[in-house]
Amino acid sequence: MEKKKTIRIFEIFLVVVGIQTIFSIYFFYHIVPCFLLIFLLNLVWDGESEISLFLAFISGIIYDTLVKSILGLSSAIFLIIVYINSFYRVSSFFIRNLLVFIFSMIYFIILPLKAGEGFMWTKEVIIKYSLIFAFMNLAVEYLVYAGKILKWKRKNFFIT
Repeated sequence: MEKKKTIRIFEIFLVVVGIQTIFSIYFFYHIVPCFLLIFLLNLVWDGESEISLFLAFISGIIYDTLVKSILGLSSAIFLIIVYINSFYRVSSFFIRNLLVFIFSMIYFIILPLKAGEGFMWTKEVIIKYSLIFAFMNLAVEYLVYAGKILKWKRKNFFIT
């Protein structure tokens, strides 16, 4: 049973990577929700801490490649976020949304950091876009949470 669950997690991970790739390449404004971050947070809140740490590293490398960022920066941020969230399970809808919003803002505030030069943008621009990014991630988290609580005809569609 455990092997099936792990395979299912990797299948969902591949779908999330595909969605992230499609949005990153074809979205017009190049500011897209981070589906990988939302997936990792939901995975760790569902009690899969070990596999979420491994996938955080892989997700960060993939995300850095997609957004042409410093290779390893997103991995480090994803690993820290997953590690912090691995100490408790969150089941409340309000707390989930609040944590997604907070960690999305933190992630996007750190993202425009350039090694040796500091931030690439002004504070006002960083705050503006981090709020947009956080609200977009919040909308995706809302859809994911709504999908998880729906009654599906197929048994055990989502891993819980």
